Amino acid sequence: MNTFNDMVSDVVVVGGGPGGYVAAIRAAQLGLKVILVEKEHLGGVCLNWGCIPTKSLLRNAEVIALLRQGKTFGFTLDGFQTDFAAAVDRSRKVAGRLVKGVTALMRKNGIRVVEGTGSIAGPGTVQVTLDDGGEIQLQANHVIVATGARARALTGVTVDGERIVTARHALEMRTLPASVVIVGAGPIGME
Repeated sequence: MNTFNDMVSDVVVVGGGPGGYVAAIRAAQLGLKVILVEKEHLGGVCLNWGCIPTKSLLRNAEVIALLRQGKTFGFTLDGFQTDFAAAVDRSRKVAGRLVKGVTALMRKNGIRVVEGTGSIAGPGTVQVTLDDGGEIQLQANHVIVATGARARALTGVTVDGERIVTARHALEMRTLPASVVIVGAGPIGME
């Protein structure tokens, strides 16, 4: 295990979602040296797999609905086709652009981003299993845990990614299913 001098900071933020990256930015704006640990993508679930890509797909659906009602608006459109895979690609690009924006904010504010899974190892110490292998320890005067929430799996139900899918699987589908059943009416289920 290595501890590097540049791995010592005023604040370590564990989690790069909306709570974590905003806390990191504010700490940096206050003049603190900040390290942010993120295990997947900056922006968290909302930006990558929830609110943002969902809103992108809803916008596609809205445009399609309007085009289908063209006669109501005084025009006809013959032979227009929808491309669900292209809509999904667009939603991923929208999310990707926003992740790049958050990454730029980290750079602009002098925040070091460490890609890995962080856990509290003791007072002011965060153990990080790096995405590219290995482990490091981060030292800080303050630790902010902003790891977000996760959807709970149903007991006895095996997610296979085809017939039984998570919200993330649904946002990666390349073809529109004929029908769906959604279990749960929380933010993830509603989106």
